[in-house]
Amino acid sequence: MPTKHHPLEEIAPATLVTAREHLEEVVAELRQEPRLAIDTESNGFYAYQEKVCLFQISSAHADFIVDPIAISDLSALGELTADPHIEKIFHAGEYDVLCLKRDYGFTFANLFDTMIAGRLLGAKELGLAAAIRGYFGVTLSKKLQRADWGLRPLSAAHLKYAQLDTHYLMHLTDILKAQLREKGREGDAAEACARLAKIEPVIRNFDPEGFWRLAGRNRLTDRQLACLREIFLMRDKRAKSLDRAPFRIMSEELMIRLAADMPNDSGSLAKVKGMTPYLLRKFGDALLESLARGRQAPPPVEPPRTSQRHSNKDRRIFEILRRWRKEQAEHESVEPIVILDTSSLHELARAAAAGEPEPLAGLSDLKRQRYGEALLKLLRPKA
Repeated sequence: MPTKHHPLEEIAPATLVTAREHLEEVVAELRQEPRLAIDTESNGFYAYQEKVCLFQISSAHADFIVDPIAISDLSALGELTADPHIEKIFHAGEYDVLCLKRDYGFTFANLFDTMIAGRLLGAKELGLAAAIRGYFGVTLSKKLQRADWGLRPLSAAHLKYAQLDTHYLMHLTDILKAQLREKGREGDAAEACARLAKIEPVIRNFDPEGFWRLAGRNRLTDRQLACLREIFLMRDKRAKSLDRAPFRIMSEELMIRLAADMPNDSGSLAKVKGMTPYLLRKFGDALLESLARGRQAPPPVEPPRTSQRHSNKDRRIFEILRRWRKEQAEHESVEPIVILDTSSLHELARAAAAGEPEPLAGLSDLKRQRYGEALLKLLRPKA
């Protein structure tokens, strides 16, 4: 049965924090709390270089929204995320943890993730809105899911939307922890949340060879590929100067069509499918210059692939493990990833194919205890 909560309009507005002095006062208050709910909003859908644009935090008594655009020094919040005596509650927190590590160098201890808990409990819908609707009978609006959180000023609707991402998390955590205890999944949750605290961001810089990964490039000739490369480089340069996500400058499909058609004047450029009057006006000259360079350039040489190749034995063992995982997940009424993630399956297959004496060495104690016997029968069928 859903737990009754106040209607959305009766929830007191969150406190907006836009000054460092105010932030320090809030953190001094929050430092006394045993647990806090946390979320962030970023602008990766809009900006060339994504950044954290809001930091929402709720205690048992109040909701706060910290504005990182107004406050450059968020180190006080980092003290909270690193404090092992304060439990930090997230929903689908991997993205938030990675962004906060990337932008501010935060460290994390004592995390609990309600989406991880939902997955362990076999929830059919893992989104926060679905959980809040199911447990509390409250329907959250999704209208601002794709909002540009880097814009200022923030409207009252934006602030309310951000606030509700953390407002219910503590109540939700109480319910999910009770269910985890009942199903004997507390250890799984602790293990998964400890891994979440340790993940590290991978900084991805612009790759000038990235055009080789575009869908449709296999249909292009050498000269067309040279044109595609020039268009790809031009798009990134313009995206960076305008601080926009590259796909908002020009779609990959349009770049492929431009390279394939190789228009050489404004008239033929305008006829390319997807070339709008705006794009023609804004980037027409730059596109024609890029195409001219591509027509004169030598054909590009595809860089060697660096992805790890798996042996036939690796792949055969991996498929055996994957089928076992699927059956085990159905038996436990959870998603397959709850049993073992795919990277663990690959490592088990590699170790078994190589004849390593301890193929389960990379697994946690909990996973070895729970699945070790079954896995060894699969990996050492003649033992």
